[in-house]
Amino acid sequence: MVKLPSIANLIQRTKALAALDLVLSPELQYRYYSFNSAWSSSERMASMRDGCGNEWWMVFHESGWAALKGLGHETPAWSKGREALSMAIQKQFPPEFHGFANESAFRWDSTSFGYFHLPTSAGWSYANSTTPFSSLDSGDAELLRHLVGGADDYALFAIDYYEIDVQVDVVESVFSLQPITQAALTKLKPEAKLDKISQELFTEIGYPR
Repeated sequence: MVKLPSIANLIQRTKALAALDLVLSPELQYRYYSFNSAWSSSERMASMRDGCGNEWWMVFHESGWAALKGLGHETPAWSKGREALSMAIQKQFPPEFHGFANESAFRWDSTSFGYFHLPTSAGWSYANSTTPFSSLDSGDAELLRHLVGGADDYALFAIDYYEIDVQVDVVESVFSLQPITQAALTKLKPEAKLDKISQELFTEIGYPR
């Protein structure tokens, strides 16, 4: 089980990750992270897909709840549980999460871990903990590491994945949602142009201007 931060901190981090990936990879199909600030009239949605079958989806509802589900497709939990594991996790979500737990876009037949946070709860609940597969590694620690790790960890990932020199201080600035100017973009990726990404950055992701 991963010790996830508050909903507010997760919104900030997932927006930052989506913004960084937008700058480093303008082509959507090669990005890990995305954020949709208008997933629905009442929800924002963050996601991660690595192109190798691993993924997660997270929804933040205006009423104060949040939920997360994901798949580590090479993990012991998925190898052993598969559809039985997916169904067991899905059933652990309280009635408040009915829309999330039945959203076809989130591929509920392929799920190895889940988390949910009620508006009245002090923290996150791990849906796997009450399933028959609770003792098996579900892949959450690896796939959620950029939600809880530092700027240095993301920078090392980006250097390896995007094959570009990513400076930790720039990542730290974006993690704290500091304004992204052309000067900041140039420091992160010299050929990046703010006018080419501003629509997605400020409107879809909702990064603060």
